[in-house]
Amino acid sequence: MKVDYCWGGMVDLTADRLPRAGEHDGIFYAMGYSGHGTQMAVHMGERMARVMGGERDANPWADLAWPPVPGHLGKPWFLPLVGLYYRIQDILH
Repeated sequence: MKVDYCWGGMVDLTADRLPRAGEHDGIFYAMGYSGHGTQMAVHMGERMARVMGGERDANPWADLAWPPVPGHLGKPWFLPLVGLYYRIQDILH
């Protein structure tokens, strides 16, 4: 079967695979869906809308720490190479 469309975007991962959401310097954020963005973004959007409306306890992830991903330092320079590898695999198979 021919594939018409393929998603090839970035996946944001956290070390513990739990999302992070909150407010920093007046900017509200929700991120770190770790591959579950479609479902989680809808849920987090609803939650963060409630937070922005003044319901501070609507964010169940507000107090999570941000542990670093082991071995990850700086920009992930290797990801384009990984993407190229899988693109070649798709062409060959």
